[in-house]
Amino acid sequence: MLSRVLGLARDMVIAHLYPKVVSDAFFVAFRLPNMLREMLAEGAMNAGFIPVYSDYLTTRTRKQADELAAVTIGAMAAFLTVVSALGVIFAPAIVRFITLEFGPPSDKLLLAIHLTRVLFPYILLIGIASLLMAVLNSLNQFFPSAYAPALLNLSMIGCAYTLSGFFEDPIFALAVGVLVGGALQILLQIPFLGKKHFPLRIAWNIRHPGLSRIFLLLLPTFFGQAVREVNIIVDTMLAWYLGVGMVSALYYAYRLIHLPLAVFGLSIATAILPAMSRHSSAGKIDKLKDTLSLGLRSVFFVMVPATVGLIVLRTPIIRLLFEHGSFDSTATENTAFALLFYSLGLFAFAGAKVLAFAFYAMKETRLPVIVATVAMVSNVIFNVILMIPLKQGGLALASSLSSTINMVVLWVYLEKRIGAIGLRTIAVATGKICGLSLMMGVCVYALAALCARLTGTETLWGRILHVFIPLSAGTVLYIGAALVLRLEEAAQLLSLWTRRRSTS
Repeated sequence: MLSRVLGLARDMVIAHLYPKVVSDAFFVAFRLPNMLREMLAEGAMNAGFIPVYSDYLTTRTRKQADELAAVTIGAMAAFLTVVSALGVIFAPAIVRFITLEFGPPSDKLLLAIHLTRVLFPYILLIGIASLLMAVLNSLNQFFPSAYAPALLNLSMIGCAYTLSGFFEDPIFALAVGVLVGGALQILLQIPFLGKKHFPLRIAWNIRHPGLSRIFLLLLPTFFGQAVREVNIIVDTMLAWYLGVGMVSALYYAYRLIHLPLAVFGLSIATAILPAMSRHSSAGKIDKLKDTLSLGLRSVFFVMVPATVGLIVLRTPIIRLLFEHGSFDSTATENTAFALLFYSLGLFAFAGAKVLAFAFYAMKETRLPVIVATVAMVSNVIFNVILMIPLKQGGLALASSLSSTINMVVLWVYLEKRIGAIGLRTIAVATGKICGLSLMMGVCVYALAALCARLTGTETLWGRILHVFIPLSAGTVLYIGAALVLRLEEAAQLLSLWTRRRSTS
């Protein structure tokens, strides 16, 4: 939560300090390095490295497992060094492809090219950081992977304010903050690796049998994640085409849905992956299905009310967070329209992630790639159909629809592979969650309208009350009603809170 809140603070700083033309250029330049971060940290490393490393920890000696990690670090460092160098060299071609701008370069395009060259080495830093995170997750240490992104956000915010005077164009201070943040994410993990008695070193042995197993699992997963990221690249292309500010509108809207998605959806998926991997290696499929069912119900318990809350409060939230400095009321309207349609896919974004991780736990990475490819094609088709009538809203809706297709198809094939995963139990729980979320939505809507009349929305305090009073009341109502109905997910949340209070 801290990491994602700081991410929102970072985006608020960007919206405040930089005009839409400049922020569009930065987001295009940051798209590829950030894309690879998500592919490595949230996909390939989890699917390729964790199952094999966990298998070594279970069936072999700790020394053999540490040797595998050292060899993987060496191979990853060599590969990403080459990728970073190629990115710097071919930055003009890459940016022109993303923006579909092939004529005489505009100032906006040239800025995006220069920023891309500065940002590309971040790929090497975050790749190594992601691999170290995978090692610690396999050793049941989740603190660094949760808090490392906070250092990136703090670094970007700090550099944006303290280094801007050293550059002719202040946006380059933000780019330097990205590189510093990447290095800090590596440094944060070193003490935790030491506590786990992990020898941080690099070895070179491309013939290591474990490395080939990781590669066979990682490669299709990497391309599967790439397929998902292609959707974002296509959205960026089309948003650039729609006009100034549309790239930023999509970015800010996506960042807002990414808060609940990353805090709960990705966190739950990441936390249950090692457990599902151990169950799969031990042949305990029933326990794997129980863990998977719990993961799906948990993400739905959070994502459904989050969807309702974001839809009802989308404009007040954006106005509070971003509408100041260079971010005007038109930008608020554009971002809120995109957020409306992105929110509809929250449950599918999280559900598909959990289901894909179940395949990864069973060392099956090809099928999720095929399904993701189908989803990508459907996203492009939906983009073409919806972008004309709905503009940036159509691009967001296309992502939500294609993610829903991704989740449904993964579910069908997973049940063919391991049998029923408790559809009735999940459906009953989800039905109750939807009913409670609608009740919460009515309460939030009424309180938001009342606050707007009593406090107004022109002052900062008015905007704060317009968001936090309805949001707080809705959250209390939803969780309280869930406890009264004895929803298992709510009881687990209360149990966790009670345990933390008793140990504090």
